[in-house]
Amino acid sequence: MPSLPDLPTELLMEIIKYYPELYVEVDARVNGVLSGQYPGNDALRALSQTSRTLRAIYLPVLWERFHSCFTVRNRPKRKIRTRAKMLERRMKGIQKTPYIQPYIRSLSISLSECTMENWQPMAEFIRVLDLLPNLRELTLTPFPHHMITVLATACEGKFYPSILTLTIDDALACIMHCFPNVETLNLSDGASGALFVAAKEHCKHIHTINNVVLSPYVVELLRDAVPKLKRLSLWSTIRLDTLRLLEGIENLSDLRIRRSSCPRVLLAPVIPAEEIIAVAKRVLRTSNAKGRKELRVEEFEEIRWSNEGFCKETLVVVVE
Repeated sequence: MPSLPDLPTELLMEIIKYYPELYVEVDARVNGVLSGQYPGNDALRALSQTSRTLRAIYLPVLWERFHSCFTVRNRPKRKIRTRAKMLERRMKGIQKTPYIQPYIRSLSISLSECTMENWQPMAEFIRVLDLLPNLRELTLTPFPHHMITVLATACEGKFYPSILTLTIDDALACIMHCFPNVETLNLSDGASGALFVAAKEHCKHIHTINNVVLSPYVVELLRDAVPKLKRLSLWSTIRLDTLRLLEGIENLSDLRIRRSSCPRVLLAPVIPAEEIIAVAKRVLRTSNAKGRKELRVEEFEEIRWSNEGFCKETLVVVVE
């Protein structure tokens, strides 16, 4: 009687589609999903331990998204120096296992535990970046400001052309020159001034920007620094007059607006979704992009006692 390993690889790969992917908090916010969801990783690890055949199929999938940061599940209740040593060992582990390096396509790492006296995890991270030929996505969680100069010095003369998706905050604009081929820029803190200025000089291929907190200044930078902008996602409270400033962006064809139905600023008026949709549709109609244009409005109903929420999505297709 046939067993699980006898199934075609295509069917075996379908199994993992029923489990959520693991995202750290900043990536989850950009993608509109919950963070710290381990069932998918647990299932891959369990399946890979059942037979040699399944190990060869599922372990490479598990290695594709590599996390070297702390979540609610694995955060140790120890002093910062001990946590930094754990990150250092994880980076050295990648260096000592060259057979997994070609499989890693996404790397999420926390360097917030680094200090001026304990910068070794950062040095090991830079060494790891040089060893990953197929790395496509890099996420750096919020970074300690006192270590930015050290990181900038470590990155001098470094280039990582394989990285196409980058998630960082404004403080790390000084390393944007290392990623000349970035196409998707995710803003981990919503701020964007310094990043856009750096992108104008060093990253000529950006066409997608996510997690933008809109303001007149940001719109001005967008128009100047990212002339190829096709996809844009906005987060936080949306003002209609600011949204109208996006009219006439040359290549914009995909606009996503993510808003909370319970704004954190209690005195801020809640703008009906219908009004936002009407203005956003005009924004897309004034674009000269050809073909299908899409508007997505994602409304989150927050739960007061947790960081999670339910998302209700409205999709409007704008046809010229």
